[in-house]
Amino acid sequence: MSHRRPAVMLSAMAVLISRTVNAFAQDSQEVLGQALQAYTGSDAGSTGLTGGISAWGLLGGMLFSGVGFVAFVYGKKNAELRPMLIGIALLVYPYLVRGTLMIYLVGAGLSAALYFFRE
Repeated sequence: MSHRRPAVMLSAMAVLISRTVNAFAQDSQEVLGQALQAYTGSDAGSTGLTGGISAWGLLGGMLFSGVGFVAFVYGKKNAELRPMLIGIALLVYPYLVRGTLMIYLVGAGLSAALYFFRE
């Protein structure tokens, strides 16, 4: 009889852990849905996990953020303020702009400013 008691305790602990993990997952999903709704203005269920951001928008954000990183490092190494500031702008703006077309337009404009307004 004493051998069954640890097995019952282990199964009870497994059930408790399972319920805790499920509750945490549901809470996390609810918080994520609220954050996506606040950012995109739409329901998370209709936009998926990306919150309405297209694959091309993600690609553009990564591309222009990479250009911004290179510009920032260049400006820092050469002690030039303008490439550093434009690099920071290129790194930050994809988080603030929603539309795919706007990501490309703003990125192209900032990249052109980086090229034409060099010292």
